[in-house]
Order: sequence, then C-alpha cells, then structure tokens
Amino acid sequence: MLGLSSFISNIPGDVTGVISNMGYIGIFLLMTIESAGIPIPSEIIMTYAGFLASGNGIPHLVLVAFIGSMGTAFGSAIGYGIGAWGGKPFVDKYGKYLGLSTQKMLWAEKWFCKYGESACIYTRLLPVVRTIVNIPAGLLGMNFYKFVFYSIVGSFPWCLVLSTVGYVLGVNWHSIMRYTHMFSLLVVALIVILVLGCVVLYALLKAGIVKWQTVERYLGFIWRV
Repeated sequence: MLGLSSFISNIPGDVTGVISNMGYIGIFLLMTIESAGIPIPSEIIMTYAGFLASGNGIPHLVLVAFIGSMGTAFGSAIGYGIGAWGGKPFVDKYGKYLGLSTQKMLWAEKWFCKYGESACIYTRLLPVVRTIVNIPAGLLGMNFYKFVFYSIVGSFPWCLVLSTVGYVLGVNWHSIMRYTHMFSLLVVALIVILVLGCVVLYALLKAGIVKWQTVERYLGFIWRV
C-alpha cells in the first residue's frame, strides 16, 4: 500500500519528465499505459502536453491531442486483446492484478451490453469506465477495427479539451491537479456543451436561419490558424 501511495504521489513528476524527454512518443506511451488500466491520470498527461504546445501554436495543440487519442486506442486494444484471447477465465483469475475488481467488470459488462458498441465512444469521457470497457468489448467479440476507430473518435475530444486547458493555463497548468475528479466532470460537461452547440449550429445552417458567412465571420479563426 505504501509503495502504491508513493507511486501515485510521484506521478506528476514522472509524467512531466517522460513527456519533456520523449516528446510525442512520451505522450503516446503514457496514454497507452493509462488506457491499459495503469493509474496515470490522463488529466495530468494531456494538460501538461497542452502546456508544452503553448509555444508552438494551435496546429501543434491539435497534433498533441491526436497523438494522445492514438495512445488511448493502442492501450484500449491491449485490454481488448486480454478479453478476446484470454477469455473470461483469464480475466476472473488475473483481473485483480490489472486493477479490475469483479464489481468493476460487472459494471463495465452491463454498461456495454446496455448501450452496445457505441459505448466505446462515449465511455472515453467517463472516469473508471473508459479504462475497463475494453475487456468486455473483446469478450463479447466486437469487431476489432470498429473498436479501435470508436476508441479514437471517443478519446480525441477528451484529449483536445484537456490539452487546450493546459494550453490556456500555460505555466499554471499544474493547478488542476488538486481538483482532478471535479475537473474530469467539468471537461465532460464542456464536451457535451460543444457537441450540442455544433448540432444546433448545423440545424440552424440547414434550415437557413443562420448563414455560413456569419459562421465564417465569428468562428473562422478556428480553421484559419
């Protein structure tokens, strides 16, 4: 227990050291490990990566988020493989060593069975579930390529918002570490608001209520960077 506490307390320093020394590869590796179930908060990984991107502009920020989502997909594929090739007996016997309690597995399986394959998209925004839904996907035989694609689609908004926060906060990026749980909920809320906003804007454009010229005038800075 003491060793685990020491490990967790050292995570911020370890994360910043890996990313500072390894750059994009470090981001990819850390997000792979996090998505595979090791307790390294993606809030720290992607926020610090966003901070480092602040001196290189928006395109670099988007690239950082994309690499983070690719790492998430790769780590998720590891969990998928454990479920697909190891099967339930393997998970029941060794899951505890991967941080997968029986209760967590039942929760993830029920979530996956209730919401179907699309759960692999939006569970990427939810603490705990996003790292254990991978194994039920493998156990239940979800198409692997679809699983990886859904994992990328679902994790990219999460990575982009986190890295954007680090980008905006700059040298104060570490201030979010004291409120990681609350911060996770705020990020999810922000992503939901952004998605709903895009849906509403699309509907208004489709109906002709809002003109594309108006969108270009007020939001064009996003794609003109």
